[in-house]
Amino acid sequence: MKRLVGFVCLAGLALLIIGTGVASAACTTIIVGKDLTKDGSVLIAHNEELGDDSCQHYAVYPAREGGDYALYSGGTVAEPATTNAYLTSQVFSKDYIPGDVTAGINEHQVAIFNNMAYSRWYPDDPWEVFPGGVIWTEFNQLALQAATSAREAVQIMGYLSETHQLSADPGTMFGIADPDEGWWIEIARGGRWAAVRVADDESSMRANCFRIGEIDFDDHENFMSSADLVDYAVAMGWYDPAAGPFEFASVYGSAASLANPYNTLRHEMVQWALDMSGPRIEKRDLMRILRWHYEGTEYDHSDGYATSPHATDVRTCCRTTTEVSVVAQLRDWMPAPIGGVMWMSLKTPCSSVYIPWYMGVTKVPKAFTIGTEQPTPGSAYWAFRDLVHMVDEDYAEAHGVVQHRWRIFERQLFKKQRTVERHALALYERSPKKALAYLTRYSGIQGKRSMNLALGLQLRVAALGD
Repeated sequence: MKRLVGFVCLAGLALLIIGTGVASAACTTIIVGKDLTKDGSVLIAHNEELGDDSCQHYAVYPAREGGDYALYSGGTVAEPATTNAYLTSQVFSKDYIPGDVTAGINEHQVAIFNNMAYSRWYPDDPWEVFPGGVIWTEFNQLALQAATSAREAVQIMGYLSETHQLSADPGTMFGIADPDEGWWIEIARGGRWAAVRVADDESSMRANCFRIGEIDFDDHENFMSSADLVDYAVAMGWYDPAAGPFEFASVYGSAASLANPYNTLRHEMVQWALDMSGPRIEKRDLMRILRWHYEGTEYDHSDGYATSPHATDVRTCCRTTTEVSVVAQLRDWMPAPIGGVMWMSLKTPCSSVYIPWYMGVTKVPKAFTIGTEQPTPGSAYWAFRDLVHMVDEDYAEAHGVVQHRWRIFERQLFKKQRTVERHALALYERSPKKALAYLTRYSGIQGKRSMNLALGLQLRVAALGD
């Protein structure tokens, strides 16, 4: 195995060491409730930051007969009698970075994304394997296989945490959403966890530290947790009931990570950007935020791009360590294969493009299923990876050329979306199979177009230096 670091969104070489000597990590996730979005959908967005050329493949998993799921840390977990179908972005090999599914949506429009975090307690080696435990992507995949709602996905993850425990991470959290609601679940090393519902009129985000505060243990509509959450903390000496209300993050989270500007600045800036997006938020707003380097604020230290915005002393949302960026639309007024769509951008989103991949696609082009950590001809990941790094070498000169072309491409896709979905719905009424074939062709064509444009933009960027 090449490495036991980077288990969940570890930012490769872009680690920030905090006061206790603990390495902080990456990833940014946003959830927007249905009453706050322009069209009444629930939106969930994510920058996945594994770094170190952790090549992402797109994959379609059809429903199948369940069996025993083999855990990375040893042992098995029983799958449902029939698993859900689901669409994912995933690490190309567990032998490179242990893990598989990094982002996914299933046939019930349950979408799940992950951020690494630090618990109050973890082994001396934060990535230590707990025998029989569940690692980050297994929580994601097992929930996608079985859950019919975001709430059920939280319950599945909570059960797995209690019965198997988190393995190979100092702590973790998941943003989970369906067309009705969104949830955050935060899982500490040792088996304890808590979850909070995102209000329908709320936008909420996570960086890389726990954020669940005071829990109302009588409000089962908006909170869930392990049964012994408070008693265990009292027994460990982490919480004194006489000192005030129980707050999950302060009790179970690493104090250093809770105070680290690497996390807190993203909390402040992303929430500000969400609040400034107007009375209604749409997918384009979330794409803009995931591409943001804090331009227009005091935290933009690029000096007008004299320095790459990814290379300053400020931890921004968009990084060269971003391997895939996703904005998922979840809409209950359409059949799930059409209503659920993940707009995915390979590599750093400011130099890449978001392509719609519908839940109903039955396959993806080969280019999006190949590639390793080494340059791979014909790999979509590598077409975007090389473009991103070429832009970053002379960001001031190259970024405008590349972003202009991608903006034109995305505007075309946004304009087509309603027509494409109207046609898919008409087909679905007569033949769901034909509707899925249509969506598969459409997403596949746009994916291949984007790869070809990325290769063409490489030539344009290279010519700028001549």
